[in-house]
Amino acid sequence: METTHQLGRYEIVAELGRGAMGAVFRARDPRIDRTVAIKTIAVPAASAIEAEQYRQRFFREAQAAGRLLHPGIVTIFDVGEDEAAHTPFIVMECVDGQSLDRLAAAAPSCMLPRAMALELVQHIAEALDYAHCQGIVHRDIKPANIIVTAGGQPKIADFGIAKVAMTEMTLPGQVLGTPAYMSPEQLNGKAVDGRSDLFSLGVIAYWLLTGVKPFDGATLTEICVQVVTKDPTPPSQIAAGTSGDFDYVLARALAKDPAMRYQRCSELAADVEDLRAGSRPRSIAQSDRTQILTRVEQTVSLPGNATVGIVPRPSAPGAAPVQHQSAVQIAPRRRKMLIYLLAAAFLLLLGAGLTAASFNKSRPATLQIVGQYPFRQGEIYIWVDGDLRYHDELHGPLNPHGKPSHAAGERETLALTIPVTAGRHTVRVQVDAAGQIYDHDTAIPGLFRAYSQKTLTVNFASKNLDLHWD
Repeated sequence: METTHQLGRYEIVAELGRGAMGAVFRARDPRIDRTVAIKTIAVPAASAIEAEQYRQRFFREAQAAGRLLHPGIVTIFDVGEDEAAHTPFIVMECVDGQSLDRLAAAAPSCMLPRAMALELVQHIAEALDYAHCQGIVHRDIKPANIIVTAGGQPKIADFGIAKVAMTEMTLPGQVLGTPAYMSPEQLNGKAVDGRSDLFSLGVIAYWLLTGVKPFDGATLTEICVQVVTKDPTPPSQIAAGTSGDFDYVLARALAKDPAMRYQRCSELAADVEDLRAGSRPRSIAQSDRTQILTRVEQTVSLPGNATVGIVPRPSAPGAAPVQHQSAVQIAPRRRKMLIYLLAAAFLLLLGAGLTAASFNKSRPATLQIVGQYPFRQGEIYIWVDGDLRYHDELHGPLNPHGKPSHAAGERETLALTIPVTAGRHTVRVQVDAAGQIYDHDTAIPGLFRAYSQKTLTVNFASKNLDLHWD
């Protein structure tokens, strides 16, 4: 549909699509003569105050997403607002390609070649890992939000929009997200982090490799129940040529408990890269090496006070007999085998000493951050070893009518979790509360044990930011 109207300085060329949250247009930026895509965001029917809060939240999220510069992410150039209709919009890179669902639908049997599917999944995982390291979670990873260029490069769209769309101020009758691709923690209303996006990508990978969705049903309720409770059929039982290694990778990506999944999308990308090469996923190889070391340690640790020794040849005639304490009498053939075993054990244990640090880095742990803040509005930033892992708004307590409370002494609870790896990390927390004279930044080191949770309490008392481990 051709049109001549404008949004801000941008000249609208054509409408590309329309949905419940707004419309997408192809447009031209006259300042630099560049073609862009513009997505308008419908503001929910609400009070003037709530509508303004929604718009401001949209601008903040879009500006945060605008920091993302990665070949696998649709770049955000600008944000603005239609002055007449007070409709916010986001200006993005105009990608020449088609969405992943349309690309697959056009393929023979509605399935992409396996090599192409694995390559796409790896690139998407790498792009998501980059965004998560910047503290930004997408929350709505699905085939329609992944655009594949003519050269085969996938680009994730709608960063900065999904989080706003999934607030309590949504359009009437709108489904929050796409249940078939949402994580169990999303459906249960729990806090989400990058592992939620990873689960959604696992759903996409399963669909690309098998041709069927892991969670499907006649109703939204049935789909939601399956996502939360059902373990999908192993891919090797559906798609010919998929091995147990495929079963392992997808089962780990689709684990119901976030702690049992890959903890970072980079780990998933690495295992998918191995599947592409026909190699065993490296995370399995690491696990196997750890189990071998354990078995060797058990083998060389004999019960009681017995020591492993080799019985020497008999002493020369007339010589004093040689005394051997607690020696284990071993036949010559078994003696030779034991020598080989001890040599192998030594080499493995030596290797274990050299690679223990790398093993620890692959084992997951969880950082929990709790506290109660006294101000009505602010922002929090959390870094782990210099990587921004979390950024969000802090809102003060609400009264029974859902409005900000102005009662003195009331506090709102801070509670969130961030996946980390076992080992020592430095956690840095920054809290800004504009207009309330609160701008603090401090850090604290901590040791995280594998497969456990460590809780950091943030104390806002006396307008100071004090961190301590519980």
